[in-house]
Amino acid sequence: MQNLLFAALVAAVAFAFYRYLTRDARLKQQALQAEFPADWRQTLQQRVAFYLSLSAPDKQRFERRVQVFLAQTRISGIQTEIDDVTRVLVAASAIIPVFGFPDWEYANLSEVLVVPDAWTLKRDPNKEFVGLEGTLLGSVQGFQTSHYMRLSKASLEQGFQDSLDRQNVGIHEFAHLLDEADGQIDGVPGLALPAALRPEWEAVMQREIAAIRAGNSEINDYAGTNEAEFFAVVTEYFFEKPEKLQEHHPELYGLLLLAFRQNPKSRFLKWATDPRQWLQQLRSRRKFGRNSPCPCGSGKKYKECHLAEQEQAA
Repeated sequence: MQNLLFAALVAAVAFAFYRYLTRDARLKQQALQAEFPADWRQTLQQRVAFYLSLSAPDKQRFERRVQVFLAQTRISGIQTEIDDVTRVLVAASAIIPVFGFPDWEYANLSEVLVVPDAWTLKRDPNKEFVGLEGTLLGSVQGFQTSHYMRLSKASLEQGFQDSLDRQNVGIHEFAHLLDEADGQIDGVPGLALPAALRPEWEAVMQREIAAIRAGNSEINDYAGTNEAEFFAVVTEYFFEKPEKLQEHHPELYGLLLLAFRQNPKSRFLKWATDPRQWLQQLRSRRKFGRNSPCPCGSGKKYKECHLAEQEQAA
């Protein structure tokens, strides 16, 4: 009898462990079998310029990856309400930097904590280690083998409100996770950048950081903090205003093309109307030309495509 009970206990533990190991795979399968919600697509169409710049097949691929991310990732609100708009914007922030990696999943992310606004951390004079301090819009902190991301809801929304200001806190923080995937947050994305290019990347990075610290660069000063912040800041720049990054920093831009395996500049500029400017026009409540080509990629005029949908949402 005792042997049977012991065998049953072992079987139950083994089954529970198996369920734990296969959890993400099961959630992924369930997510991919579900239809993409219409309100999620509307959020992407009205807020995410990167999504608008994609071809129709790539839009579908982006949507599937959003579904998988949201199925596998816990997003919690701390003293703030979390709705589907916030969740989709977090997912978009996660997918944009790794869209060039078809099978990429954030295995090192346990939870995203969304807080109402920026917060302030003061340095503890009793601690020798100097960690995060000052006014923060987002952060990634590790605990044992997992990482927790903290994002300001206001800053997350602002990052998608202006797609031309070279700042997006969501993309910034997920760039840190991409950087850390090789075990270190050091500004060298080891799993993204080919090994042969790492010496060149480090040389360019140090030269650019020196220029920032000397006041001889238009890259955000925060990039001069350290190598990790440099990578995260230029990642924002690369996905928000790639044509300017290429103009001012061609060598850096070329290396980022290879690291991210995608070309946002060619996507944005292939449309008759730049999707980033189109979103700005919608937000400022200026009318978009009824006969203009719709930047969703359908090939139809705006009045025959998304005009009615945008008027309904206004």
